[in-house]
Amino acid sequence: MSNELPKARSATGIGAAFLLTLALAVGLPAPVKADDRQTVTITDELGRQVTLPIPVKAVYPDLWYQTEIVRAIGAGKTIVAVDQTADPRKNEANKDYFAEFGDLPDAGHFDGPNWETIATSGAEVFFARRNSPWQDAEEKLKPFGIQVVVVSTWDPKVLRAQLPNVGKIFGAAKGAADLAQLYDDIETVLTEKLKGVEPKTVYFENNADFVTSLPGSGWHDTIVLGGGRNIFGDIKIANTGSASVHTYTVDPVEIINRNPDVIIHNGVDGLASGYEPWDQKLLAEQSERIAGRAGWNAVKAIQDKNVFVFSNFFFSSLGKQIGALAVAKWLHPDRFADVDVDAYFARWLEAQGVKPRPVSDYVHKLGS
Repeated sequence: MSNELPKARSATGIGAAFLLTLALAVGLPAPVKADDRQTVTITDELGRQVTLPIPVKAVYPDLWYQTEIVRAIGAGKTIVAVDQTADPRKNEANKDYFAEFGDLPDAGHFDGPNWETIATSGAEVFFARRNSPWQDAEEKLKPFGIQVVVVSTWDPKVLRAQLPNVGKIFGAAKGAADLAQLYDDIETVLTEKLKGVEPKTVYFENNADFVTSLPGSGWHDTIVLGGGRNIFGDIKIANTGSASVHTYTVDPVEIINRNPDVIIHNGVDGLASGYEPWDQKLLAEQSERIAGRAGWNAVKAIQDKNVFVFSNFFFSSLGKQIGALAVAKWLHPDRFADVDVDAYFARWLEAQGVKPRPVSDYVHKLGS
């Protein structure tokens, strides 16, 4: 993500036993019990079997991707604390988008959250990504009866596979099914339109100069799903939970040598991703900076003006499935001429309870 906010005080060094002692000392509630709800055992993304009372009544989603999915299925009222990326007080661009969470406790930075805040929030579940500190969460939150469920909602394939489980956990089967239908509708379009297509080569740049993403990241998947071939897709990292698969530094000369057909750049310096539209002038300036790099006038993407700069807010919608559709339209405009990405994006924003906005509020193409 771009423009990360200052890291909040972390309680990483606080042991689970100390947290429990703290809770008892200040008279905080005892761990939530299963009461009279039925229990189910689900298998999360990592193959972990987790037994939970359902429907879950209180959850801490550890990043805004997680928060969006919980809200989109109709379970937003179960959110009892947020991280800084879903705190409308911390990001002006999302002050309206996440307004309903403005009074909730903020656990701070998603990579090193304030465990005390989470432990005392009343949460029953820590809804985590595979690249989150979920192992720490298991250790520190267990004394409070808080279970850890790992579903990387930024990963399109994982999200689709886990949506039935997510719906079951929150007693929101219909909302989860509606999201699954939106995902499947996009997948059908991609499958039909890309049949027999020759993939375009793509250099994806993530938030900084010469920083790309590799297999194991949702970014890579959007390129493949959109009918492209990641020019650095041959670089494999065994630990797909590592941040390196999302932000891998490459040699700029090697980018020129691999000569991509299309360049896709996430982010603009100084702009925070969120619901508020981005300044088109700043988007255009970012695309011009990319085109003006030394030696890059020899790159096919620059020559053809196939450079796209975008806001992660729109691109990562529905586990980046909306992003995959946008990539397909950018890479293969003739095949997708009759596909309205705005219509699919609108369905996502309606599920979030906000007014639809066009994708053009968040994207710029070099020279347009």
